[in-house]
Amino acid sequence: ARPARVSAGPAAGRPGAAQGRPAAAAMAAAMEHDMTYVPNLPGYGFRKKQLQYHKPQTFQMVNGVRVEQQEGVTFERPKFVKVQKALDMRRHGDTGKSTTTEHYEEQGEVGNHTQAPAWDALDQHVLRFYGSFNEAVVESNLENYRTRHCVILYYLEDDTLQVNEKKQDNSGIPQGSLVRRHRFPRPEGGFLSWEDLRVGETLNVYGRVFKVSDCDPFTRSFYEEQGCEQDSSLALEKDAFMMSQLKDDGPKGIPKTAERNYREVQMGGGHCNADMQQFLEWDRKVCRFYAVMDDLLTPQFERRPFEVLYFLADDTVEIREKYPHNCGRDNFPIFFRKGKLPRGEAKLHGPLDPPKPKGDYVTVEDFAVGEQCDLLGYRFFLYDADEF
Repeated sequence: ARPARVSAGPAAGRPGAAQGRPAAAAMAAAMEHDMTYVPNLPGYGFRKKQLQYHKPQTFQMVNGVRVEQQEGVTFERPKFVKVQKALDMRRHGDTGKSTTTEHYEEQGEVGNHTQAPAWDALDQHVLRFYGSFNEAVVESNLENYRTRHCVILYYLEDDTLQVNEKKQDNSGIPQGSLVRRHRFPRPEGGFLSWEDLRVGETLNVYGRVFKVSDCDPFTRSFYEEQGCEQDSSLALEKDAFMMSQLKDDGPKGIPKTAERNYREVQMGGGHCNADMQQFLEWDRKVCRFYAVMDDLLTPQFERRPFEVLYFLADDTVEIREKYPHNCGRDNFPIFFRKGKLPRGEAKLHGPLDPPKPKGDYVTVEDFAVGEQCDLLGYRFFLYDADEF
């Protein structure tokens, strides 16, 4: 008879079986959490345990300014610049800002500068450059190209640029904003910065080459603070069309003749309108004189008061009569309507009579307080004038 064999189980006789059980259990636990190959269907997932219960936030307070710090929400990480810290209005004296040893800070040594977001510290800080570019002209035989002048604006707060051109009336060219405000790419890659803008150099923007000729005083001071000064401004470039628009009146001191005026009008110019210049300078400016006239034509002697108005804009005269109360006369105050007043007696002229020269009419030099003047055949005595 064979002796009975006592079996301790399936792992009996296998010494490594007991050691393999924990490894298998860890592998099984790892496979339970690996949901890579599990289809995303109802009943196949499990709810993860939440570890943090705080509210997510994308803003942070930096020097009292709320700044968005989360990358991916905006275009890139917020730009910070080094600015001078605001002066501390508290009076500390010579003992420093604190009295403890571990936190002692000397007065005026540490913390003179801080960081601030660029959109807050550099707001409304714009670099202005003046430039031009040449545009080909193929429809005209008088010129081959046209030089167009523009203004290049660089905004320091977000490193964006903008190109504007001043509008000209009846130019026939679409002007105004040539390139809208955004970040200009470099031809070799990346974006343009303020270091790429230099007076006297060219700027390549989308295949169009701009010649930078000048900048404003603020831009020059900004580059001086950065340690790189701008070059002196260049002369304004002129094309054939601009040279044709320049008017040459000839040497000074030579009187203009009728032939010269005719040639100027034929070429598109014209002589200066002297009457228009007088109107622009003396419009709404009137000299007022107070006068009296002794009327000897009535049966009884009468002294009648008048106002003599001289309009400096067109050398015209108007005479108004100032009726006293209860004088018995009809209320028609206009004695002479506004117009050119000839010297001497009033005479009637027909349409075929030649016009009088300018020297035959009354001017402002003919009026003076305390003297008599003959107007329309009447003798007026000027006894006063207004302040003007």
